[in-house]
Amino acid sequence: MKYPCPKCEQPGISLKNKYRLGYMQDTHCEHCDARISANPWFLVPFSLIYMWALAICAFLYMFEGAGAMVIVYAVGAWLLIDALNVMLIPMKEMGGYGPNAT
Repeated sequence: MKYPCPKCEQPGISLKNKYRLGYMQDTHCEHCDARISANPWFLVPFSLIYMWALAICAFLYMFEGAGAMVIVYAVGAWLLIDALNVMLIPMKEMGGYGPNAT
């Protein structure tokens, strides 16, 4: 499955590379070689959701004695947030800097 590039609109971003964008990495389009990143205005709330899910599960495990079931909930929440991350976070072309920037 390929996702469309925000610059050339061709399907040039692989699922693996789209997933990596959610972890604040960048990638390049296979067709136009544009440098692509996740839109930071959407990435910040997802990063906060990751932190809160981890904090809540750690609190329940350590202080409430919820047991190993909390680990199952944490893994489920992590997978759900990752799936939403790939489906919902829009990509954008990164602007270049320097003499060769377009």
